[in-house]
Amino acid sequence: MNGDGFKSTRRIVLKTLSGAVTIGAVSGTASAGHDDDHIVPNGPWLTGEQEVRYNGFYDYEELVRRLEQIERSTQGRVSVDAIGQSSQGRDIFRAMVGDGAEDVFVITQQHGNEPTGTEAVLTNLLSLLGSNGTIAQDILNELTVHVVPRVNVDGAEIPQRYNIDSDAPARDTSEGFFTAGSEGVGWDINRYHDPDWEESRLYQNHPDEYPENPVPEAVAVHETVEAVDPLWIADVHNQGTYKDDDGDMIMSSIFWPINERVAEGPQNLSKQLCRVIYDHVQPFGYANITQYPGGTYPGIARNGYGLRGLGSILIEHRAGVGQKSQGYRNRLALEQLMSIFEATADGSLYDVDPTAAEDIPERGDWHYKSLPPE
Repeated sequence: MNGDGFKSTRRIVLKTLSGAVTIGAVSGTASAGHDDDHIVPNGPWLTGEQEVRYNGFYDYEELVRRLEQIERSTQGRVSVDAIGQSSQGRDIFRAMVGDGAEDVFVITQQHGNEPTGTEAVLTNLLSLLGSNGTIAQDILNELTVHVVPRVNVDGAEIPQRYNIDSDAPARDTSEGFFTAGSEGVGWDINRYHDPDWEESRLYQNHPDEYPENPVPEAVAVHETVEAVDPLWIADVHNQGTYKDDDGDMIMSSIFWPINERVAEGPQNLSKQLCRVIYDHVQPFGYANITQYPGGTYPGIARNGYGLRGLGSILIEHRAGVGQKSQGYRNRLALEQLMSIFEATADGSLYDVDPTAAEDIPERGDWHYKSLPPE
């Protein structure tokens, strides 16, 4: 692999990104006459009275049209197929680009009200990879990239966290029901990636009622992952809005599998991926990346695919402002994903000390207040 090719082309992407994002960004400052609770971090921030709008994001029909457009504009370098259907019968799509020997996998929007990953993939990532430019070819000579741009195609239409299933019971996590508080709403897709269904909490408690995984979206993803057998999988979400100890907005949090049964190899690979992301974007200043305080439940994709022996990471982006600052997050997501594509393709990923991921700062406090402070 020609390292010079990577170096020269990456400067172009970084210049575009940093110019677009840093314009208008505001560093954390304290207003006169107010204590530290009124520090105003870089924004924009959602006010308590502000309506969150999602009508600027891709709905299902627009998702389909955009994928068709990408397939045409890239002259088939990006190919699209359906890997399964949702609870309501919508197609779940996978875009694929590259012919490298190593497969890598990205999924986004398991939670229907967390659209950042989908927007970034449809706006930037697939077009860049399918562009036939030097940066894309250097990566795609080594990798085949698989992207599921929206797992929860039903829940995104509302939008709601869960899929849509009128037969879903009310939430009772002790029984394995990771669902909404009321029955008849839907399932949390990102709790049903157990590597062995018969070991899942839901099967253990209700084997006759749920002999198979009842969440078709999760089934579609892990059947595809099993068929592809990628080196690693990245799962993109949105978290709330948080600030660090200096009052600056946390733009993204990342994490690796921590279930106690995940083998050392895939866990170390996952930590290397996280550290690559952190080292690549943290110097930008506005990025402000932290660890995500994730749990050990095996049905969470991050843990479930780690248990299958894959590198597996979670990428969370700040949320809470609808489309108001989506351009910022699109570009950050692009840089995060491109950094791990590149490091995997040129082999530098394997030179990273996995224990260095543990030095990534932990996530700060949840923050929700108006700007400017009164």
